[in-house]
Order: sequence, then C-alpha cells, then structure tokens
Amino acid sequence: MRYLIAGGLLATLLVTPCALQAQVADPAAAAGATFQSYSFKSADKVDLDKVSLLAVPISARAILGDRFDITVNGAYASAKLTHANGQESSLSGLTDTEIRLTYALRQDRIRLSAIALAPTGKEKLTADQLEVSGVIAADLLPFAVSNWGTGGGLGVNAALAIPKSDATSFGLSAGYVVAREFEPLDATSFAYRPGNQLQVHAAADHTIGSSVKGSLQLTYLHYSQDQGDGANLYQAGDRLQGVGSLAFTAGTNSAGIVYAGYLRRQRGKYTDVVLVTPSQDLVYTGIGFRHPMAGAVLVPSVDVRVLGNEAGVEQGNTITAGTGLELTVGPTTIVPAVRARFGRLTVRSGQESAFSGLEFGLTLRSQALSR
Repeated sequence: MRYLIAGGLLATLLVTPCALQAQVADPAAAAGATFQSYSFKSADKVDLDKVSLLAVPISARAILGDRFDITVNGAYASAKLTHANGQESSLSGLTDTEIRLTYALRQDRIRLSAIALAPTGKEKLTADQLEVSGVIAADLLPFAVSNWGTGGGLGVNAALAIPKSDATSFGLSAGYVVAREFEPLDATSFAYRPGNQLQVHAAADHTIGSSVKGSLQLTYLHYSQDQGDGANLYQAGDRLQGVGSLAFTAGTNSAGIVYAGYLRRQRGKYTDVVLVTPSQDLVYTGIGFRHPMAGAVLVPSVDVRVLGNEAGVEQGNTITAGTGLELTVGPTTIVPAVRARFGRLTVRSGQESAFSGLEFGLTLRSQALSR
C-alpha cells in the first residue's frame, strides 16, 4: 500500500509567525518544466504501451534575519498511462508542498529545521489514478515526481558539519517525520496513515591534491507501521543507501564527476495476511562533465541503473544519456536539457519488454543566497 499511495515520504518545514516578521534578504527562486515519455516495445506482455509525465516544479528560498532561512518546494504534475488495448488513465494536480524553516548557529555548522508537509496534493484517488501513481513511483524509471500526495506531516531535522582539516570534513544529520492520516481511495472511506519516517544521513569529503575531491554518503531510512482504519496494516522494509563520487578537473576549465551508488530496500510485510513485498536492490553509476563554451556551460552526462528483485518481478535496467546547457542572463541561469533513455522492464517471469524514452526540461534559477 505504501508504494502505491505514497511512493515515498517527503520532508517539509514548519513556518512560525515570528520568523515571517523578520526582514527577508537575498531571495532566490527556481522554476521550470520537465516532460518525460516512455514507449514499450512489447506492450501486450507488460500491459503498458506508453507512460508520460509533465512536471512543473517551483522552489523558493529566503534568509530571514541573521540565523533563519525558509525554503518552499512544490510542483504541479500531470501523468498519462496507456495500456496495450489503448485504454488510458490520467492523474493531474498539485503535489504536497514542502516548507522548511532552518535555524543556523556556530557559523552554520549546526542547522536545526522544523518540517511541515502541507497536504496540497491529491488525496482521494480512483482505481485508475492509483495505478498511474504506482507506475510513476517505480524505482526503475527516474520520473521527476514520485507521488502527488502523502496526506501531510510534521517533523524535525538536525544537521552537524564537522570540519577536520582544510582537506577533510564530515557531516551528520537525523530527522523524524510524523505522518498525517488521510483517505486515499475515492470509492471508500478507508482511513490510511503512512508510517512515521526516521532518516539518518552521514557524509564525508576529502580533497586529494588540488584537483580531485572524493565524497561518500550513507543513508538509513526506517518506517513505523502503516495503519488502516486505526489498525496496523503494513510494515515497510528499511532502506539502506550508499553513494560514492569523485570530482576532478578535466583540462584547463572543465570539470567532471563520476559516481556509483547502491540502494537496498528490505522486505515489507502485511499484518493480516501471509504476504510480503520482496526486497529490492538498485545499483547505479554515472559520469558527468561541465565544459564552458562561448559564454555558456555544456553539461553532458551518462547514467546506468540496474534494479533487481528477489522475486524476479518489477525489475530491469535503464541507460540515460543527455546534456544540458547553462546560460546566464543577468541574475538568472537558464538551463534547457534533453535526455534519451533505453532499457528493459520485467513485470514477472515471461512478461518483459524493451522500452525507450525521451526527456525535455527547462529550468530557471535566480541568484544564489549568501548569509
């Protein structure tokens, strides 16, 4: 139920009235649009012909006084799914809105955040809309939006930066979000409450010489049990993720980065029935470059994802290649981008299909903030 309804729990931040009275300095904002579309070669085997998503994200951040800053993230998304027989299902609307109020101290080495996830997204979904939401939330296809609504929530987060030397630094953060009960199904009055989320994140950076920087990030996610009509319904498996990267100079003015990561999702288990959701393993790697040219910056990249499942279902692989172009006009950076994707999806034994996809994006970013 978690992966169909929620697709993942977002963290957002609570705004207090006293903070809003502070002076707003150096506001920054970003907006854009991304269109992604996938077509399946053997539509009859996977019962999928096409799936597409248009996402219009909006983000804003402002400094409030000497120590506070606030960020707001939201989006509008519209998805359409076409089955092998031509039947179409769609889902459109706002996503939940993330609001984050952060208090910085000790020269920004400690950051304390209040989290609020405003339930501005779609809550009551029909059976067709629920199916669309489940496809968009799939780990194999990297859609720009993972869900429309999770019912909202409140939480806190604390982050600590630990510089060890000029070349080495460490970071640690932990957060807890309490989910809100909502009714996800349009046809029934079923009260669903996603499990609360605990997240712990650790990171380390080390500079090698004058041109290479290595980074390692580790993340642990744990959910309490989902509840349906007040009773325990489903226990999601823990998630463990590790990502390593190496940034380097490439020539006189260019820079590159190579990275690799591993995500493990443990088995989930329903409470009232003998049914488990199988564990999943996602391995991904990629390389990207930044190359200045004629007053702009070319940003090509290649990414490979391989998703495995202990039950041999809902798995596959994806290869992505594309480029963006950063153009600076006054205080605004404009980034058009295009990417192509190819891969193979296995729904279950004997039901698999190759697929291809295209992604077009445009991002607008204003000036960066400085405290």
